Amino acid sequence: MTDKFTAIYDMLWNTSFDALSRGEIEIDRYITNPAADRRRGLTLIFRPTDEVKSNILAFVEETRQLEPDQYSYPEASLHFTVLALFTATVDHQQEYDQLDVYQAAVENALDEISPFTFTLKGLTVSKSALMLCGYPRPDNLNIIRQKLRESLIRAGLAQGLDRRYTLTAAHTTIMRFSNPLRAPARFSEFLLENKLRDFGTLTVNHLQLMKNDWYMSPENSTLIKQYAINNRLNY
Repeated sequence: MTDKFTAIYDMLWNTSFDALSRGEIEIDRYITNPAADRRRGLTLIFRPTDEVKSNILAFVEETRQLEPDQYSYPEASLHFTVLALFTATVDHQQEYDQLDVYQAAVENALDEISPFTFTLKGLTVSKSALMLCGYPRPDNLNIIRQKLRESLIRAGLAQGLDRRYTLTAAHTTIMRFSNPLRAPARFSEFLLENKLRDFGTLTVNHLQLMKNDWYMSPENSTLIKQYAINNRLNY
């Protein structure tokens, strides 16, 4: 199963790294003008532990020293996406009006799901972002995703699923490109040096259902419910 995740991350790296090293990036037009971004969604996520978060933030600071003009995710925004129940969109009110139905679908999907180990190791890139690579063991993550999709379809809530792409990886985004790179060659060399960096391992035993914007920014994201997987405890 690890090979499947590695193949996804390698594909992203191989299709974007050379362009990034030349400064050929895609700049996020909303990130520097959040007032213009009215996209909202509903997403099931999990958070890094304090130890893993500390390792991530140390690396984020290193990247910020090299490229201070880019948007680095703040501590409160760090997360891993299980599934976007509907992809963040401007036209979100119809889905928010059915929040109770979404919650019931999530609870049905999480029945008999066990905690799993999650290792965060390595980097990958796209033309718009820098990401860290996650590896669940066993792959309960994609089992949860499949059960969620099936539960949402049964509940008549399939309309917002997988609008961007069908999520199969387990990365977390830590930087989005909001301005031209100051020194793309130096930055790409730094990424190569840290390509296999180990950020630690955690046990995933809680999931969070969030109302969110595109970036999971704290000012535009609200915790709806937290679930302790395997025993259906939620609060």
